Amino acid sequence: ALKSRQCKSPDNKQYCPEAVLNMVAEKLTYTAVMFIQVELLNEFFFQFPREVDNRLVYDLDRKQILSFAKENPNIRKHLELQERKRKLEEVMEKLNYLVRRQRDIEGRKGPGSLYT
Repeated sequence: ALKSRQCKSPDNKQYCPEAVLNMVAEKLTYTAVMFIQVELLNEFFFQFPREVDNRLVYDLDRKQILSFAKENPNIRKHLELQERKRKLEEVMEKLNYLVRRQRDIEGRKGPGSLYT
């Protein structure tokens, strides 16, 4: 009926209710699909950050968080740099302790000392 000669012109709409119903059905389908997509996307965008927080922060221990962070090359490089800095500071503290101790020993070996 939609392909008949009578239904081809827009002036004869009253003779072709199928065409109008077909357009209404398409519009309703489009609206329903858009509504479902908007609802699903809204739910996704609402839940996604909370789900990421739950999985990455609350369910993982420190070692697992560090392993996850190291998957990003820039973050891995920064974390390795921080670790190297921490180790160098620890070595510097131990060297300073040894230097102070050496000075104390040399100070005691001066004149009138019991260690000479």
